[in-house]
Amino acid sequence: MTVLNIQRVTKSYKLYQKHVLSNLDFTLQKGEICAFIGESGTGKSTLLNLIAGLEASDSGKIIIGGKTVDSDGTFIAAEDRSVGFVFQDFALFPHMSVKKNVGYGLAKTEYKTARVSEVLRMVELESYGDRYPDELSGGEQQRIALARALAPNPKLLLLDEPFSNLDMALKSQIRNELFEIIKATGVSCIFVTHDANDAISLAHKIAVLDQGEVIQMGTPKALFDQPLTPGIARFFGEINIFNHKDFQHFEIKLAKADFYGIRPEQIKYSLKPEENSHSVIIIKETFHGLWRKYRVKLSSQIELDMIVDAQTPIEVKEVFITLPLENLLAFHKQD
Repeated sequence: MTVLNIQRVTKSYKLYQKHVLSNLDFTLQKGEICAFIGESGTGKSTLLNLIAGLEASDSGKIIIGGKTVDSDGTFIAAEDRSVGFVFQDFALFPHMSVKKNVGYGLAKTEYKTARVSEVLRMVELESYGDRYPDELSGGEQQRIALARALAPNPKLLLLDEPFSNLDMALKSQIRNELFEIIKATGVSCIFVTHDANDAISLAHKIAVLDQGEVIQMGTPKALFDQPLTPGIARFFGEINIFNHKDFQHFEIKLAKADFYGIRPEQIKYSLKPEENSHSVIIIKETFHGLWRKYRVKLSSQIELDMIVDAQTPIEVKEVFITLPLENLLAFHKQD
């Protein structure tokens, strides 16, 4: 079942004199979790605002649960869209107790008290109902924000940079706990992130926004293995990028492209020459806990990085590297 259907949506602002979103198409199925990634200013937060009904599109159509909520001549208010929103700063009302924050969007019925208790129990903060936001930790505030968003049983849940305000030491734990709650509810979810670990570990699919358009979308593995651009490749980790001219020094037969890439951990090395290997001199070593990164230079003066297990440091100055064909990526300039 399609929960969200976005058809050729465009949005612009007079201040920027350009389209923030341009003829964007996107669909989300029931129970799917999608991460939107992209550079700052590519329209990620604007997209969430349009879906939530906090802004109106210039053209196109947004359909939620089979109901058109934004199109020419139609605009359904945010509170009537069945969309939950967890804001980057959580946006809890400081003068309201936890239970009043959670129940804010619910109608005054007998069901309200029971539902507030239910979602607080869901986020494991049932005993916190009479506390106030300033009495909560960052992780607890986020759980309350999630509980408030889930309280009306939305068809769609939106999260804008949900973990950017959390302490790094607790981020991984809280991230996993929150998404276990989201998955348990079965609600469809879109979240915006700048963190590759968030996107890879939590999303069923990832959509890359650039210049207001989705330029690539697929499973985390598909985007990691076959990124469309060097920028997408870098989002998922370090990568060596070579232009066509420099790549010819490796004497590897590969279809012509504008750029080629390989991740540092995928480069093989040996202490003696092997078939198709190239001599390099180690010019820098850095220790990163579980692994070591070596900056190496070929005789052609081309430099690149390679990563090895920290338990097997390289004790010599010269080694021989091989770029496995199956790990090489080819990129073409985008129009």
